[in-house]
Amino acid sequence: MNKKLIALVLATSFALSACGNNADKDKKDTGSNQTESSESAKGEKLPDDAVAIVSGEKISKDAYKDEMSFYSAMLASQQQLKPSIVQMLIQDKLIADDMKKNKVKVEDKELNDKFLQYIQQFGGQEKFDKMLDDYNMSSDKFKETIKKDQIYQKHRAWFEEKHPVDEKEIKKYYEENKDTLAQVKASHILVADENTAKEVKAKLDKGEDFAKLAKEYSKDTANSSKGGDLGYFTRDKMVKEFADKAFAMKKGEISDPVKTSYGFHIIKVEDKKDSPEALKEEISKKLNDKKYADYLTKLFNEAKVVTEDGPQKKD
Repeated sequence: MNKKLIALVLATSFALSACGNNADKDKKDTGSNQTESSESAKGEKLPDDAVAIVSGEKISKDAYKDEMSFYSAMLASQQQLKPSIVQMLIQDKLIADDMKKNKVKVEDKELNDKFLQYIQQFGGQEKFDKMLDDYNMSSDKFKETIKKDQIYQKHRAWFEEKHPVDEKEIKKYYEENKDTLAQVKASHILVADENTAKEVKAKLDKGEDFAKLAKEYSKDTANSSKGGDLGYFTRDKMVKEFADKAFAMKKGEISDPVKTSYGFHIIKVEDKKDSPEALKEEISKKLNDKKYADYLTKLFNEAKVVTEDGPQKKD
């Protein structure tokens, strides 16, 4: 779901949660009996234009929407969201203008297809319409949110096509950052004492299965059931003794017991990513992110943005 839609949903959810907590407190304070009140209204159908009936009188959906607008605005004010919302609107404008300038378009068919996908994801038209009502959002506003999301995606795709990352950039970035970029994929068996560690290592040396022994012996309950699999990790994600050993090992190698503050580890290296080629995808993403962020900063500064705080400039 679009980030803005998520933000809206969260905002209204927080507001409703606050109201609900107060209502629960009031109910406890007054000793009111909700079940009895509900029983008295049994059999009465709620009209489509109402959210509740009280003593035979409707509380309309329009009244609900007005109240939701008030609480949404109040929450935004309390959370001091105005600067963030203004910056978001500025970026929307910059990207829309840049797309127009470079003749990049979002086709109506794309938007309609995406809109229909969302309706299906919500479980059909009826549930989708109820969601719109619950969050005080019109169908047109939802479509506008989808369009902005598509605009962002299309603009980013266009930029990356026009400014591709080349092999020289990848190699240069790797050389400058290889100590933090290199990754190892490993499994381990963690035990409490050295004698147990030696016992497990002896079994491994005889050809017993690493994953099976991890399930039997390892005290690391987060991954023992998965054969001790730790996945890929960078050096900074592990304690020094563990990282030093794992990154010094070859693919397929199993270590002798390694002592850390957690106990004794036996490490098996499953794979290594320690070259520009192996890390091409990760490096390309980092470089693309940096290039695109720099491009948006350039658009911002060239547009001579002014807010209530005066002229704005980004470094």
